[in-house]
Amino acid sequence: MGAVAVIVNVPRPAPPPLSGPAALVVQAVRAVAAQDPLDLPDAQAVAECSVLLAQLEALTTVVLSRVADVERRQLHVLAGAPTVGTWLGAQQTSLDRGQIALARRLPGLPHVAAELAAQRLSVSTAQRLAAALSKLRRHVDRPDGRIDGQDGHQVVTAVVVDGIRQLVCEAHGGLADDSTLLASVSAQLAGIAGRPVSELARLEAAMVLLAQHVEPGLLPSGLARLVDAVLPNELERRAADAHSNRRFSMRRHDDGSGWVIVEGELDLECGELLHTVLQAELTADPDNPTDTQAYAELREQGWTSEQELPVCDGPRSLRQRRHDALRNGLRRYLDAGISGLRDKTAPHLAVTVGIDTLHQAPGALPAVGGSGATLPVSLVSRWSCDSTLTRFVFSLGRKVLETSHSERTLKAHERRAAHLQTGGCCQGAGCTRGPGCRLIPHHGNPWARCHTTSLADTVLLCEQTHHQLHTGHTIRLKDGRWLGPDGWTHGLSGHGPSG
Repeated sequence: MGAVAVIVNVPRPAPPPLSGPAALVVQAVRAVAAQDPLDLPDAQAVAECSVLLAQLEALTTVVLSRVADVERRQLHVLAGAPTVGTWLGAQQTSLDRGQIALARRLPGLPHVAAELAAQRLSVSTAQRLAAALSKLRRHVDRPDGRIDGQDGHQVVTAVVVDGIRQLVCEAHGGLADDSTLLASVSAQLAGIAGRPVSELARLEAAMVLLAQHVEPGLLPSGLARLVDAVLPNELERRAADAHSNRRFSMRRHDDGSGWVIVEGELDLECGELLHTVLQAELTADPDNPTDTQAYAELREQGWTSEQELPVCDGPRSLRQRRHDALRNGLRRYLDAGISGLRDKTAPHLAVTVGIDTLHQAPGALPAVGGSGATLPVSLVSRWSCDSTLTRFVFSLGRKVLETSHSERTLKAHERRAAHLQTGGCCQGAGCTRGPGCRLIPHHGNPWARCHTTSLADTVLLCEQTHHQLHTGHTIRLKDGRWLGPDGWTHGLSGHGPSG
């Protein structure tokens, strides 16, 4: 007689009753969901939607703290889940990985957690702050007091006192030295720098202050610059790795319809032109003799082209030589000045770098290229050897006091000064277009009326915001001023609010 399987259904234990506040939340959500917003008057509907959005943000904050508690006390094992991630997956939650990572990091970031709970930070902003601080955590507060090979206290003090202030000033288009905002921010930063806490805690408090004074869209680039300021040698190492891995290759389609290049395609004409230019640059590359000699020496030692190069620093491979040929050709093209004008000047490489950065002062913000990318000081120093330089002297509030340039072209200086004051970002409130986008200088007082141009009366606007202005819209600037099609408006003269 065969074995008989006996299946016993063990009832799952009933979940514990909800606490009073949690039960109220469930009841309130059900009541709101049962309500048809079309039954509400227009003003009430939009007001309630605004309130619900704010409460959703607050509730998400509460949920993150509860998730952190589940992980801290390992409560997921009560549900038979081996990890918090597995348990969350079973809940069919809409929390993404970034929010879950934030929940895990919050216990170690008390200042971020407090500001998040007080609804002075959004969840997305807290995620960015936590991610930036996570990158720094293993480098700071080391027993030897060093950060990336530098004096840790000196680095953090410079980043907190000078770096954060500079980013806040740029976000507001430059601040006057007697600005109350500048005085307030400077005082708060000095207080943070002097706190008897860990270096990570100082950085955390300073980054929270930055988040409270810049628009959310500008925060990621600002945090990235601060991380690179704390870890300049890491920036140098990343740049060196990118240089070692440089390569460039191209080939024609089998059917002869065109050319294919890394992550892109070229038509027949462009492929022929680029192929011809690269061949010419490869032939004229001044480093060719060095590579040729190095390869000859390797072959004498028994190396063949099918093998990997036994040394990591050369000679260059054919793909690396193509990459360098393209670079050389592009530099030769820009140096020839045949590419026309943009912003009244010939386009060329643009780098913003402070004297403290060139002197490699600890904690100095890294150089920034025209694309918005941070650049290692070694690259900037190499470029500066044979480049025309423009000098700008700034006030404490990031206002340009003095400029000098070999060209002596006023409009170009004013444009460059405005770009530096604003960090290369559109000055329209709510606009997140940053370095690399085209910015149009606009007269606050129309030229047709005043016939004068000045840095103080000029604002930089992206093409979209500039178009809005010239199609009849009145826009608000990040510094609080209002600008209409006919100039400053809402009682403003171009010097700030009148009331």
